[in-house]
Amino acid sequence: MPRPLTAVAVANAKPDASRRIEITDGATPGLRLVIQPSGSKSWVFRYEHGGRAVKLTLGPAAGAGALTLAEAREEAGKARKCLVAGRDPVAERKAARAAEAARIEAERKAAEAAARRDEDLIENVVDRYVARHVERLKSAHEVKRLFEKEVKAPWRGRLVAEIGRKDVLKLIDDIAERGAGTTANRTLANLRAFFNWCVDRGLLEASPCERIRPPKAEMSRERVLTDAELRLLVLALRRLEWPWREFFTLALLTGQRREEIAGMRWDELDVEARDPVWVLPSKRTKNGREHAIPLVNEAVEALRQMRRIEGSEYVLTTTGTSSVSGFSRAKASLDAMMLRIARDEAQARGDDPDRVSLAPWRLHDLRRTAASGMARGGVPVAVVEKVLNHVSGTFAGIVGVYQRHDFASEKRHALTAWAAHIGGLVAAAPARVDRVGV
Repeated sequence: MPRPLTAVAVANAKPDASRRIEITDGATPGLRLVIQPSGSKSWVFRYEHGGRAVKLTLGPAAGAGALTLAEAREEAGKARKCLVAGRDPVAERKAARAAEAARIEAERKAAEAAARRDEDLIENVVDRYVARHVERLKSAHEVKRLFEKEVKAPWRGRLVAEIGRKDVLKLIDDIAERGAGTTANRTLANLRAFFNWCVDRGLLEASPCERIRPPKAEMSRERVLTDAELRLLVLALRRLEWPWREFFTLALLTGQRREEIAGMRWDELDVEARDPVWVLPSKRTKNGREHAIPLVNEAVEALRQMRRIEGSEYVLTTTGTSSVSGFSRAKASLDAMMLRIARDEAQARGDDPDRVSLAPWRLHDLRRTAASGMARGGVPVAVVEKVLNHVSGTFAGIVGVYQRHDFASEKRHALTAWAAHIGGLVAAAPARVDRVGV
């Protein structure tokens, strides 16, 4: 009878360079210590099943992760219980390993599916689209704001592939029904571009925006503020708080775009020069061309009196880290101030102030008003286009390529004449009207 193994005997067992050695443990039937010619040691359990000899490797007997003699005997005992129950220990171990491998693979696939789902959530796809396509656009700020408010907020948590035509229609209709028809049109236009981008990248088979028409018919705006409105505007600006007083003043006197004025940097200005100027770099203009805007005396004075936040590059800022925002609220305050002045003047004349009202106007109308005012004052159309930094019209096509005259003096004369016209309006007596504007 083989003698029971001891821990010392296991540790001291020596290899035979010419053959493999198996030492039987007399205390546990079927348990063997296997010693390879290389010196490695392992535990095996030998048994018969279905008329054939079977070997079950239990684990190493030396080195990292080795089973002690007691642990090897315990594993052999488990295997024998399987046999007594009519089961094959090797087959059972293989099945257990297969089940564990299947569990790990299922968890891996579930994790990958969750990651893919997270990547395909509408808010994350929109973020990728904005980063890769929208950031380089001049209108990036407005487009990002629109996606955040109108698209990501109502659809957050949904997969981009789940968004169907009905969803787009409901989204656009909801925006239009709250009285924001133009915003609904802009949202649809940007969604159309976004979903086409998704199709191009294989995220969708087809765009859910197909055959959806804009909810509001838009017409090109022709709104120009009258002289009576301009007079009220200038008077109202004197009562407006910083920095909006300066913002609207510069918009009126320069005729430039909202975002260009709001994002004005100190290093773009030279107000101490003989001919003060504001130079918009190409990266901040709509047409990608550097644009020099002469600064008239009234604009220079507004800039010199501007409250400056130390360390900030922005001229118009309340935080120091970003340009001003909240245009709608500021415009509403300006409108209210204009109406108050008009009604005060009506009351002073003995008229009924409640009958006085103001016609609606938009911030961009100031740019059109400046252009119209300069043209009305005799400024050539070509010079007006240079003031506005237009590349179409007079300077379209081949003319724009070869015409390199910067029109600096002509632009300064035009803006000076425009500022003089505005200044003259304030001295004029208020008109007796019930409704200011058209």
